[in-house]
Amino acid sequence: MDLQNGRELCNLAQKLGLVTSDQVREALELLGTASPSVEATSQQLQRSSAITAWQAGKLVKGETTGYIMGGYKLLYKISSGSFGRVYRAEEPGGGRIVAVKILRRRHSEDKQRIDLFNREGKVGLMLKHPGIVEVLAVNQDKDTGQYYLVMEFVEGGNLREIVKIRKKFSPQEAMKILQDSVEGLAFAYSKGYTHRDIKLTNILISGAGQAKLVDFGLAQYFQADGRDEADERVERTVDYAGLEKATDVKQGDVRSDIFFLGCVMYEILTGMKPLELARGQRARMQKSRFDALKPLTVADLPGFPMVVDLVNTMTALLPENRFQTPAQLLEAVKRVRRQIDPSQQKTTSAGPGTKVQQTLFIVERDEKLQEVLRAKFRELGYRVLMAIDPDRAVERFRQVPFEVAIIDAGTVGESSLQQARSLLQDSARTHKRLGIAVILSEEQAPFASAFEKDPHVKTLVRPVTLKQLTAAVQSLGDPEPSGAQPQAG
Repeated sequence: MDLQNGRELCNLAQKLGLVTSDQVREALELLGTASPSVEATSQQLQRSSAITAWQAGKLVKGETTGYIMGGYKLLYKISSGSFGRVYRAEEPGGGRIVAVKILRRRHSEDKQRIDLFNREGKVGLMLKHPGIVEVLAVNQDKDTGQYYLVMEFVEGGNLREIVKIRKKFSPQEAMKILQDSVEGLAFAYSKGYTHRDIKLTNILISGAGQAKLVDFGLAQYFQADGRDEADERVERTVDYAGLEKATDVKQGDVRSDIFFLGCVMYEILTGMKPLELARGQRARMQKSRFDALKPLTVADLPGFPMVVDLVNTMTALLPENRFQTPAQLLEAVKRVRRQIDPSQQKTTSAGPGTKVQQTLFIVERDEKLQEVLRAKFRELGYRVLMAIDPDRAVERFRQVPFEVAIIDAGTVGESSLQQARSLLQDSARTHKRLGIAVILSEEQAPFASAFEKDPHVKTLVRPVTLKQLTAAVQSLGDPEPSGAQPQAG
């Protein structure tokens, strides 16, 4: 469909149920012209948060399908693979934010792929645990015929995305991730399932720091006698197949999950991959690839020999030298955490004058700046959360309020200023104290006037030094005078 002007785009968006008549009217009034362009109208609808950039991209092309799946409004694509695509979506009626995984169309006639996809959903529906991403529904869309499953939306990212930015984690942070993951794995094992595909991308870290296992598409059911349920043929990854061939164990052995969880720990602790990169299925299946795994040494983690021993036990080539069950591993993990992490030791309640740690939510697109800001404010004692999407800050504040935020409109975009206003409104409505430091580019400097009367906002126009930003954040985080209430900007 070729759109001639912005009004036609608005009509299409309204017909598809993406916007309301009030949102259309407001957008057109702000544009102030009888015949706005398609592009200008699209940008205005995005600035007012009526549509997302992903929806806008489809609308501008005149696309009339692919916005709704099973009644869930798709907002943007989170990830994509050969098997399916995952979207952030909204429940019917504008409710909860969820993740919707959709089987690719090219597999819609492949019975084996359909069965595997439905099996992932059904296994997920049975595994309800904080350490496992919750599956809410699995179904087939009546309009398109596509298969989809609905999961909880985890604010944060997967470990591969985080490691790409951070390079590695401290032993204390890594052990927290490991404990969460092992607790999820132990629960699945207690229900008769092994995961079969543990890797960085299948461990998500929520905004609250909770690690969650995802993608039980290859999960295998086992019985006490070791036979697979109904002798079913279960797919496995090349890495799992190679390990089990090299060690002569039956597929479905939970010690394979423990090995690859150990590989995850190895990488997030050191920034190095434990297994050699190899191209081609045959090369990845070779036993020599697993023989070449170099155990960690105390030189890799100075001062943490107990963590070194734990990871080396998890990644032992011979299965009998690894932890034998997730429960056994979990006991060891808790013991090590008590040794290295003071927060896991018995503590008393905070006494008078004890400063409570504040949470700082940073919305920043530049990866280098993310690292600089994270390091600086953690050094200053803040608990730091990070996102590139300002919508996530709004959602997070509504779920678990934070005290201070930095929104870099210069890198994230002008539309993020609307999210800053939404945060201030939520703060005033809920009487939860919030301060926001807004960084503007030189071109965005005129927008500073919109916040100049709000004491809960500090605007800084580039060039901005880290010292100036730190001072702004610390002043915003200071306790309010008695009786003071947050105000909407």
